Order: sequence, then structure tokens, then C-alpha cells
Amino acid sequence: MKQLFWMLGALVVGLSQANAAPKNYGVVTAGYNDFDFAQASDSELAFGAAFGKQVHQQWYAELGYLNLFDYSDDTVNAEGEALYLAMLGKASGGTGELFYKVGVARVDIATDFACDDSGVAQRCASDNGIAAGLVGLGFDYFVSLKSMVRVEYVHLSGEDSFSTHMLNVGFRYNFN
Repeated sequence: MKQLFWMLGALVVGLSQANAAPKNYGVVTAGYNDFDFAQASDSELAFGAAFGKQVHQQWYAELGYLNLFDYSDDTVNAEGEALYLAMLGKASGGTGELFYKVGVARVDIATDFACDDSGVAQRCASDNGIAAGLVGLGFDYFVSLKSMVRVEYVHLSGEDSFSTHMLNVGFRYNFN
């Protein structure tokens, strides 16, 4: 009788774990980025990487990194990158998953610019960490059982008149 309870307990735990096992994925993207920050505005190539986990039948949580821009002109050099946490609501179909993305980001912008101190020309630097909101819309197209092609639009907007519009294409790999 004791063995029967152990077997039933193991079966219940095993089934609940198999049913609750989250789907994990990794994604890398590259794309076109149009950004505005302070006096700088440009279009650059951007890339990113993220790790996602299914937390509900229709929801993913995604933690990611974005290399937003590496801007340079005669007076200013600027680099921008971001870490973000987002929730993705999804709708699955026969060819893929349509999703929307809502989240928050910490954007780090390092600038190096010409400044004038008492008639002496020199370079000044600043490193800003700003908070930003993130929204996006995209589609993950099934290529095989574990791989997908991602196409997405992402908009970040935050403090100090920072905003960026990105159009990305990427590769998603499902781990389980």
C-alpha cells in the first residue's frame, strides 16, 4: 500500500511538472534604429539578444540586451545600449506567433563631446543612465520545431527626450 502511494505521488508530481514546464527560448536580432537623444539624432544599425520564458499559456517574460547606437560626428561621440524586461502577449497560429511587447528598460548613454573651459578646448564626457518604456509588435515565423524567424518593431521612449524606433529581424531558438 505504501508503494502505491509513492507511485501515485510520483505520477502526480511528474504530470504536474511536465504540464507546468515552461518553454524557454533565446533570440538574437539585428535591425535598423532611428534614435533621438538631446542634440543627437541619427539612424544606425542595432543588434540585440534576449532570453524568454513562457509564464502562462499566452504570456512570455523576456529579459534582453540592445546595442542601440554608436554615433559620431565632428563634435559628439555617443554610444547607447539598454537592458530591458518585457512581457509578451502572444497569439499562436499555424505559421507562427503574433506578439505584442510591453516593458521597461534601463538605457545607458555614454557621450564624449568638445567643451570649452576658459578658452581652452578640451573633451568632456558624461555617462547617463535613464529609464525608458518599451512597446513593440512582432511575429515569430515557424521554420522548424525549435527555430523561428522574428520580425518586430520596437519603440523605446524615456527621460531627457530619448526615443528610438527599431525595425528588427532575428532568429529565435526554442530550448524545450
